[in-house]
Amino acid sequence: MDKEIQKDILHELKMIKRLLAYNLVTGSKQTEQISKLNFMGFRQKEIAEILGTTANTVNTTLNRLKKSKQKKASKETHDE
Repeated sequence: MDKEIQKDILHELKMIKRLLAYNLVTGSKQTEQISKLNFMGFRQKEIAEILGTTANTVNTTLNRLKKSKQKKASKETHDE
């Protein structure tokens, strides 16, 4: 298979992946969208491209989610 055809196929697969991911998260808040896409294994740059935002925004959101989960886990431990 020639390289141009491979390149076209790869591009189409990437588009399908983005469309499926976008469909999954449509209608939810950006934080929830980022969380879902991250859980599904998308990289920060991919999430940013899908959602039309920056990788920095995605990174910041993921860090806030992580801290929030840690606080929740810590509180649950102290409540026991």
